[in-house]
Amino acid sequence: MSFHVIILAAGIGKRMKSEKVKVLHELMGKPLIKWVTDLAKSVSPESITLVYGKKGEELKDKFPGLKYAFQEEPNGTGEAVRIALGKTENKKGNTIILSGDTPLLSKESLNKLIDYHKKNDCKVTIMTFCPDDRTGYGRIIREKDKIIKIVEERDATETQKKIKEVNGGIYVFSLQHLKKALTLIKPNNSQGEYYLTDVIALIRKDGGEIGGFKNENAWELKGVNTRKDLSDLTDILRKKKIEALQEKGVTILSPDTVFIEPQVEIEKDTIIYPNTVIRGNTVIGTNCIIEPFVHLMNKKFPPGTTIKSGN
Repeated sequence: MSFHVIILAAGIGKRMKSEKVKVLHELMGKPLIKWVTDLAKSVSPESITLVYGKKGEELKDKFPGLKYAFQEEPNGTGEAVRIALGKTENKKGNTIILSGDTPLLSKESLNKLIDYHKKNDCKVTIMTFCPDDRTGYGRIIREKDKIIKIVEERDATETQKKIKEVNGGIYVFSLQHLKKALTLIKPNNSQGEYYLTDVIALIRKDGGEIGGFKNENAWELKGVNTRKDLSDLTDILRKKKIEALQEKGVTILSPDTVFIEPQVEIEKDTIIYPNTVIRGNTVIGTNCIIEPFVHLMNKKFPPGTTIKSGN
């Protein structure tokens, strides 16, 4: 299946209360946007276009091999995608839409979305999920189990707000159908913006099949809007890394006090004592002992090493 990727990263991120554009804030050693560009590259698309806004000039040309599209005014995701499509010469194929502030989505889940889209011959497939906290998410409106539209929370009725299934902000579109629908959307909403979600109902009205792939790993679709969100996602990744190392045969005596970044490699029968920080591309061999209060960054240790604070 021929496809292109568009990454939406034009949001200012006011709730971060920062001079730095939101997607350049770091999560476990690399910027949020780097997590998303790495994911996009992993599925080998024909092209990747990153949409940036006024505060995101430093994003431009930061990642080799990407195309860039500038959204001058924050007039909504629909307009952002329309601008990005101006960089895509192809008139056929499919377009994957990713969000620059949703860094935990896995390659496995994205491939499942692509497979669902292909096997069911959909004109658009939406990745949905059912989070514990639905605040801020668009609700998935179904009729006899078929998706008919997405309603943004700020425009939803009280009844619609009770719907548990929400929009994850990740899509696969038929490029032809997406381009046509984008010419028809209007800013008829409380924000006065062009919503990408409005194209769903338009594509359905035009006879296009709307698919919905539900991601059971709700944590993968957690976005970052605040500093608290950033710390929540950091803790998710920290715990998953520790669990993976424990499964591999590494002893971690006080997991709640240990911080290990995802790219770190540690071999079995190594023992990690409390209050330890291990970052970057650190590699630790088998049967090592990492004593308390050790802080490592891009280090390499052979098997049997005792690592003390200050190494």
